[in-house]
This record gives sequence, structure tokens and C-alpha cells, in this order.
Amino acid sequence: MGICYQGKSLKEAVEERDQLFQETGYCYGLEKLELAEADPAKFMRFQLRLVSACVNARETAKLITANPAALLMGELIFMLANPEGDCVSASFGLYGHIQCFPYMIKSIAELDFEEDPGIRKGDIFATNDPMYGAPHNMDNYTWVPVFHNGELIAWSVGINHILDVGALQPSSLSSVSPNTFTDGFMYPPMKTGENFKQHKWWELFWKRRTRAEEFNIMDDKMRVAGALAIHDRVLEIVEEFGVDYFRKGLKEILERERRHLLQRITAQAVPGIYNYLQISRVKYKGLVGGLFASANRDWMLHIPAELHILPDGRLFFDMEGLTSEDEFHCNIYEPGLRMTSSMGMWPMFAHTKTVNTALRYINDWNLPPGSMYNPQDEYRATIMGLTDASKLMFAIFNCFTLAYFSRGFLEEGFPQEGGSLAYGMDGIMEDGYDWTGGDMLLIASTGGNACPYKDGVVALWAFPNPASDMGETEASEFTQPTNLNIGRKLIPNYCGHGKYRGALGMGITQVILDPGQKLTQAAFIGQSGVGNTAIGMAGGYPGQCDLVYFGHNTNMREILDGGLPYPTDFVQIKEWIKESKLKVGSSELYNLATPNVDLKDGDIFAVAAGAKGGWGDPLEREFSLVEDDLHYGWITPDVAKQVYGVVADEGGKAKLKKSEELRQQMRDRRKERSVDAREWWKNERKKVLNKELPEDVYNMYADSMKYGKFRRQFIGMWQLPEDYKL
Repeated sequence: MGICYQGKSLKEAVEERDQLFQETGYCYGLEKLELAEADPAKFMRFQLRLVSACVNARETAKLITANPAALLMGELIFMLANPEGDCVSASFGLYGHIQCFPYMIKSIAELDFEEDPGIRKGDIFATNDPMYGAPHNMDNYTWVPVFHNGELIAWSVGINHILDVGALQPSSLSSVSPNTFTDGFMYPPMKTGENFKQHKWWELFWKRRTRAEEFNIMDDKMRVAGALAIHDRVLEIVEEFGVDYFRKGLKEILERERRHLLQRITAQAVPGIYNYLQISRVKYKGLVGGLFASANRDWMLHIPAELHILPDGRLFFDMEGLTSEDEFHCNIYEPGLRMTSSMGMWPMFAHTKTVNTALRYINDWNLPPGSMYNPQDEYRATIMGLTDASKLMFAIFNCFTLAYFSRGFLEEGFPQEGGSLAYGMDGIMEDGYDWTGGDMLLIASTGGNACPYKDGVVALWAFPNPASDMGETEASEFTQPTNLNIGRKLIPNYCGHGKYRGALGMGITQVILDPGQKLTQAAFIGQSGVGNTAIGMAGGYPGQCDLVYFGHNTNMREILDGGLPYPTDFVQIKEWIKESKLKVGSSELYNLATPNVDLKDGDIFAVAAGAKGGWGDPLEREFSLVEDDLHYGWITPDVAKQVYGVVADEGGKAKLKKSEELRQQMRDRRKERSVDAREWWKNERKKVLNKELPEDVYNMYADSMKYGKFRRQFIGMWQLPEDYKL
């Protein structure tokens, strides 16, 4: 006898779920929603009881035991899933994780966990391995089975992003990782506890394999506490509604949600094929090659996404043309891809009363085997595959914006683009104490792109995460005791300009004080140095690149000890150096992920990210909006003149006649500089014919042309001979 309903094994239950959907097109074959239709009020009460169980678990567990990052960053979520692994309700948090849990249950079913090690009341399971469902190994999942009279009726789940995972670079976002053996602590699905308590050996793993063992153990206890809280609430709900109602109600919630999603898409979006392209960069040459010879090269990553919005609301993503899997940190498996892409779906059409995995039933993918999003080598690096896969989140934002805009829903247009930054560090204090820290502020909090009718929201928020929080400076300094914040601000002019302006990016500037025996720091940035390609909406400028600056051997100690003013962002740092007010012995500037950098007392660390794109021609921006920007300091007078064609007086008021004349001059200059599209195409075609391409670009296209579809498109675009090869 199996542990599921009617004596089925877990594997049989999962297979039956998939078969019913394939045969009927309905979740669990439910053509009729009997419970929801018979008594809608009771069904809603039942559904909200499930949601409240998850929300209460999150808000309670994080106050029992959690590291500061878990409290502030918001990438913490508790979920309730049915026996087959479909998440039915969830707390606040990073909703993308909902899409991963079904893969974990399918994995343990196929691995026959029911027989070995067994699935029993009080057991605790965990994984962070992308091969078995996790997005990347920083995201740790803990789950507990819920039994009723010997039958598995649900799973209660906790998940959060931990502070350090023991990878080659400190903290949890190592971008130097050519294979899984440099990814840090990664564990497949396993039973880590029994009788509702974790085993002692599990705690020892965290102590031995990660830098932030205390924080990681606290997080593990937090996930268990929340999962057990949901477990107990579920049994109370079963007692109130009955196990038959509970069992069927979970399935009806999923099917009803699936229908809601399809209805919303068909009501607002114009069906069709929408294209998105992101190109990013990986630079390993000279950095990693000394240790890993096969990774001693650079890559341009080609990430095309063709989104098909079908007439019935279903979605199909064709990823043919993707860069091949290789010895870099950007490979990812399907669960992680589903996770990141869903973060673009929640804000665009999946914002319903309770979020769940109904989303996975409305979209299909073509992920070419051997590509970076479907690697066939199980040892390919996975720690940061989420980075480049997150580009698909923005593909959905922008493609759906066009689909809604085409039908006239300007207020539903919500284009977004990448622009995020995080860093990690580890060190040894003067007394020999080893520590690690990090910050994901510029991932968890950002502004918004300009919309078709208004400027991007300047306030700091995070669109994939409804519980985002930039936190307090004091709390971040608690996990970064050597880094004193001297600047944390929105940076003027640091945005994508347009008729409607994108949100300003944010910068953080720190000075290193008393680092002890050693301090190493490394930063990850989302655009990989290329910026936001093919995104300028309706003539708007794309957002500006992220950046990281290290300044060594400075006079910051003297400046601070003297009580003098100091620079607070990267722009001011540049100006102060030019004016000799700030002395810097040597410096490093990156617009892509950095290697490990050693820092000393008085060094400066400055980062900036989140400069979002504009919408429409900047020369069409209303004078009053430019005046507001000048008044609040969002842009400076020189940018108002050079970008927007606005000549302002000392009070920031536009001189209308001079501004109109300047704008006309700028339009005329555009015409003078413009090249006829035919001539541009002919000139570029010659370069392609003669294979006059930069090395990395040449390699990128040579790789993508192995796909028949992309080859046909490339040859057709440039009218090349059929035997053309790279």
C-alpha cells in the first residue's frame, strides 16, 4: 500500500496527475468545480484559511530564529502543497519559488523515497540542488509531510536564500564557478530529520561546509519552525472541513486559478508572436583560466526569447538560438528557469487572490538540449545560472507590455529591464574570528521602468517580490562590520531618459574601517557589462549599466578624522579625484561581475544599479516634467539641455522659445547624422559576408547557427549564401 489516497504510491499519484492533465486539459481532470460552485462562501473561507496558515507561519518563524538577511531581504516564503507537489497557497515572499517545489516531489517520487529512506509522520526533508528542483543552491528548501489517518494529504514547505553557501567566492552569489565542484555546499533531496526534529549531523554539515554557519543553522531552524506551524494548522483545517473536502478543495483551487489566468490573458493581450533579445557577457579569460584551463576564455551569451501568446491564453516559449552549455556559471535547469520566468508573470497577469502552481499548467517551453538552459552535463555550474535566466522575467514584462499596449491598455503596460547588484565578503577579525557577510539590497529594492503614460516609480521596491524591503543601514552593517556606509542614495541623471523617464538607479558607497587580518569582497551585477539590449521602448533610452568601483590607498581616514565632507556616490568620487580632494593610489572599475578583491583600511567600495529605461522620445517630454526633475534634483541642467533639449534659467524654469529652437536643432542634427536603412544594411552585410566580427561576437553567432531555425533567420536577414559558415 502506498502513502497517498486510495493506497497509491507517491510515484503513481504524480504520474496520474500528469496523465489527467494531458488527457483532459484540466488540472487533475476537473471539468467541474463542484465545491466552489456549490458554496462559494465556504470555499473562499477554506482557501483563505490555507493562505493565512502560510502567512502566519512566515511572520512567526522569522521572529523565532533567522539571520538579518532573511528578515530584511524578503526572499523567504512558506507554502502548502498537495501530495503531488503542486503549491496551493503561499505566504508573502519571492513567489517564483512556488514553481520549483513540484519538481522536488517528482524527484523524490522517481527516486522511490517512499521505500528508502521512507516518508513518515514527523520526517523532515531538504534540498538545494538544481538537478532536483531548486533554482540554485543558495535557495534552501525544507519540507514536512502532513499525514491524516496514515494518508499523505499535503506538504508544508519553507524556503529562503541563505547568506553564504561555501562557494569559491564569499557569500551566496559566486560568479566564478565553471562547474558544480566550485558551487559550494550542494545537497540532493535527503531526509534531514525525524520526529519533527533535525538530526545533529545536519547541523554539523552547515558548520563544516559554509562560512556563515551560525546564520545558516538559524535559517534552517526557521524553515523547520514555519513548516511545522503550517503542518499543525492544516490538521486543524482538516478537522473543520473534513479530509474529503480538503483533498478535493486543493485540486479545485489549482484548476480555478488556471482558468482565471487564461481569462485575464485573453481579455487583455493581443495574441501573437513577440520577440525579446538579451546579450550578456562572461569574462573568465585570465581570471579563471589559471585554475580551470577549459574556462580560460570569454563568452558573449545569446539569449533570444520568442513568446507565443495563443488565442486561448496559453503561452509557448521558444528558446532556439540559445548559447550552448559551457564552462561558466550561467547554466540552469528547467525548474530554475520556470522560477525566474514566473517572476515576470505574477505582476503582468497572475496577480490573483492566492498564488500557486496553476501557472505551470498554462505555459510550455522549447529548451534545446545542450543549451545553457537545458544542460546535459550534470556537473555544469548552476550556482548563478539564475542570473542570466532572469532575463526571461524581463522578456515577459516587455512582451506582455506590447501585447497589452496593442489592445490599448496603456495602464497595464509595465516594461522592466535588468539592473541589479549584490556583493559578498569574508574576513578574519584582528582576534582571529572568521566571518562572512553580504548585501542584496540592489536586487531586493529597485525602481521601475517608464510606462507608456508615466515616469518610472522612483521609490525603491522589487517587482518580483511583494515583500521586498531595502532594510535599515544599521542592520546591513551588522553583517558587514568592516564596511561603513557613507552614501546610500538615488543618483541624479543615472536613468534611462525618454518622454517618460525611468527610475533613478541607486548607489551605495562604503569606506573600509578596521578590517582586521583580512577582508575579501566580490560583487555580482546583473547586466554583465552589456546593458539592456533591444529594450529602449518607443524611442526611450535603455537603463544605464551597473558598476562596481574599488579605490585603494586613499586618504579617507584623514577626511573622516578631520570631520570634513566626503563623496557619497561614484560620480562624486570621480569629481573629487579630479579636484585632488580625494587621493586614490589605485582603483578598479567593473561593469560586470568582479573577482575576489582584497581590501585594506581606508579603501573605498562604491556600487550602483537599477537605472531603469525610459519610454518615448526624450525630445517629446513635457517642459513641466523636466522642470520637476530639475527641482527635485533628479537630473542636472546640463542633462536637461543635452538630452531633453531644455534650456532652463537659474530657478529651473524652462525658457520656452530657446528650448523649442534647441529641440528643432537637435531633430535636424539627427536627420543629418542618420543613414538610410538600405545603406546601413548593405554596409553591415559586407562585414557579415567577410566575417569581420569581433572574436566574442563571432563565436556567439557560430554557436547559435547550429540551430536550424536561427541559421535560417540569420541567413535570411543578411541574404547570405546557403553554404555560409562561421
